[in-house]
Amino acid sequence: MAIRIQDYYTFHVVARCGAMQDAAHELGVTPGAISQRIRAIEERHGQRLFTRSKNGIALTVAGQALKSEVSAAFAVIETAHDKHITNRHGAIRISVSATFAHSALVSSLGRFSDLHPTTKISVETEDRLVDLKSEPVDLAIRHGLGNYAGLVSEWLCSPVLILVASPTLLEKYGTLDHPTDCLRYKLLPDSTGKDWSIWFEAQGIDASQAAYGTQYGNDFLTVKAAVEGQGLALLNDIYVKESLASGHLVRALDSAWPTAFAYYAVALKEVLERPLVLTLVDWLKKDLR
Repeated sequence: MAIRIQDYYTFHVVARCGAMQDAAHELGVTPGAISQRIRAIEERHGQRLFTRSKNGIALTVAGQALKSEVSAAFAVIETAHDKHITNRHGAIRISVSATFAHSALVSSLGRFSDLHPTTKISVETEDRLVDLKSEPVDLAIRHGLGNYAGLVSEWLCSPVLILVASPTLLEKYGTLDHPTDCLRYKLLPDSTGKDWSIWFEAQGIDASQAAYGTQYGNDFLTVKAAVEGQGLALLNDIYVKESLASGHLVRALDSAWPTAFAYYAVALKEVLERPLVLTLVDWLKKDLR
C-alpha cells in the first residue's frame, strides 16, 4: 500500500499545533481539507488519533504513539527545509530567455553586482514558462502582457521593433526609402512567423509576393542570420543594441514600430516582498529603460 506522506505530515502539524485551524493556516489549506486528511489516516490505522470536543482536540493514546514515531523524521525534514529557505533568501534565482539575457540582462546584472557585491544571483536560460509555485525559481522575466494568474508582475521595459540589415546586404541590393522596398529582399521571420505580415498590414502594403528566409527558433539566432546578410529582420531594439553599435547591423529604414508587449519581472507576491528581490527588481526597472 502506498504511503500518503501528505496525510502523515498533516497529522504531524496538527499534533504540533494542537488545533486544526492553526494547522490549516500553516499548510495553506482549508480546515475541511485538514479534517479529511486526518479522517483518512485514522481510517487507515483503524482507530482514532484525536479526541474532539468543544474545547478543541487532543491526542489519543494511539495518536501519541504515532506522533512519537513520525515527528522525529518530520522534524529533520523541516530543519533541512528551513536551512534551504534561509540560504535562498541570500540569493536570487532568475529564469529568462537566452536572447533577453544576452542582449540586456547580463550587462544590467553586472552593474547591479558592482553595487551589491554580496547578493548572489543565478540565471537559468530557457524559453519555457517555469512554474514559480513549484520550482525553485524566485523571479522570471517574461515577454507578454503581464497577466499571470496568482503571480505579481512588474513592468521592466517595452522594446520596439526596428528594421535592420547588414551593410553588405544593403550595398548589394540598394538602400530602402519606403516600406515597399522591403519586398526586394528576403525577409527573416521571427519565431511566430507573423511579424512581417502584421508589419506590412500596419503599413497598408500587399505583401502576398514577399519572399521569406529561414525561420529560426529564437531572436538571437535571427540576429546572427541578419548579421550574416541572410535577409532583413524586424527585431526588438534591445536585441540588436550591440550589433548596431559595432556596425554589424544598421537600421535599414528609419521607422520604429512599438510592440504591445513588454518585459515583466514575475514572481509570487511573498517572494517579491523579499528585500533582496525587491531591490533587484527596482534596479532592473530603472536600468533597462
